[in-house]
Amino acid sequence: MGLKHCFLYLAHFPEDYKIDVETLFNYWAAEGLIMIYRSTIQDNAEGYLEELVRRNMVIAERSYLTSRIESCHMHDIMRGVCLSKAEEENFLQIVQDPTSTSTSTSTINAQSIRRLAVHSSNAFEMMGRGKIKKVRSLLFFKAKEEAVIQSLSNFGSLPFLRVLDLSRAKFQEGKLPSSIGKLIHLRFLSLYRAVVSHLPSSLRNLKLLLYLNLGVDGVSVHVPNVLKELRELRYLILPFLMDVKTKLELGDLVNLETLRGYSIENSSVKDLLGMTKLRTLTVHSLDGCTLETLSASLCESRELEQLSLYEVMHCRHNEGKLVLDSIHLKFLTVGRYMTRLPDQHRFPPNLAHICLRYCCMEEDPMPILEKLFHLKFVELSYRAFTGKRMVCSQGGFPRLYELNLSGQYDLEEWIVEEGSMSCLHTLTINECRKLKELPDEVIYIKSLKELTIGWRESEWAWKLSEGGQDHYKVHHIPRVQFIY
Repeated sequence: MGLKHCFLYLAHFPEDYKIDVETLFNYWAAEGLIMIYRSTIQDNAEGYLEELVRRNMVIAERSYLTSRIESCHMHDIMRGVCLSKAEEENFLQIVQDPTSTSTSTSTINAQSIRRLAVHSSNAFEMMGRGKIKKVRSLLFFKAKEEAVIQSLSNFGSLPFLRVLDLSRAKFQEGKLPSSIGKLIHLRFLSLYRAVVSHLPSSLRNLKLLLYLNLGVDGVSVHVPNVLKELRELRYLILPFLMDVKTKLELGDLVNLETLRGYSIENSSVKDLLGMTKLRTLTVHSLDGCTLETLSASLCESRELEQLSLYEVMHCRHNEGKLVLDSIHLKFLTVGRYMTRLPDQHRFPPNLAHICLRYCCMEEDPMPILEKLFHLKFVELSYRAFTGKRMVCSQGGFPRLYELNLSGQYDLEEWIVEEGSMSCLHTLTINECRKLKELPDEVIYIKSLKELTIGWRESEWAWKLSEGGQDHYKVHHIPRVQFIY
């Protein structure tokens, strides 16, 4: 029964819609379609999605780094089957423009609606808010107009709601109505890119929330210190900009699996110590906290797979050393000042993906990175390296699949020794304006299938084009493209 309902849930999404599986998994969990207490939401949900893929009911798009499904969609024929079955079982109602020719539930029995997908604001207003009191999930796709949200301003009229996705919604005067606190059964609430600057303290009433996305649209937000009471949370995204008065105590959120937008300016780094179930963590501001202190706070996070560190002001103080050898990271992004990389033994042993930005490293990072045996993706962008010379040694990067060098404005010479990057598939060079040439040794990388070069890379880029004097360096590469 669980697999069947997981499949029918896909009927919510519009035709040709690219479904983000992370969000989908949290929809399923909020609706009670999958178990969440024996393992993580992701682990439990992946089994169901993989089975749907195996049965050719869903088309998957996978990460080449992890082989995990990142997004999925449905073939038109299978979507038709899904819609038909959902209507037959009264699983959900789709509300769209009455003039649409798309397959939909044409006759709406509002009193029996349990799940509602809104594809048109006009059609939604025609129904009237008083007729859907028993609805359990409410998803907006193409209906983002302010009028729709105003018609729902009294959330108390939807007492059984478990899933509410208000992504990109607009609220009057930027205020999320305090009546949101009446939705005591809510498990999923998204305000992703919504126009909101004020959040009510009544959020504390949503004790059953599993998923809370407060990633609102580019405005400074005051977040009341009530999130600490939402102890069932598994997934929390905080606003990118929070006002200076916001001080959050998050140490009791020990069930969190994903935490994004975390700022030490608005919280205490000690709160991380108890979050031992974290899989994904994004820190936007260290605010004077050293990298050693942060590393120590993560020493018990044995499940952590993705870590991203950003410093908004790119401060040059409190640099410290990043020590992550005790955790099982696979993805690491560092977007802050860091003059040199830690020794290779300080990196997680299974690291597969690293992205370095704004580091202003003075020492060539390649001698360290090339020794990380499991690395498949490396990106150096926006002055990650400020030196003039970079060397990739023979035998280095034995598993590297993709390399991206962008915004290395001081790089003049790149040496690639024969036998380096023997598995490289994709190479991108962009905004490296002082680089003198593409290394000759690229011709020995027989695995290289894609090369992308910015047209503004000085004269050497032009020489690589067909008929150019350096075209021999790239003639073995099936796809070579130049971008502006």
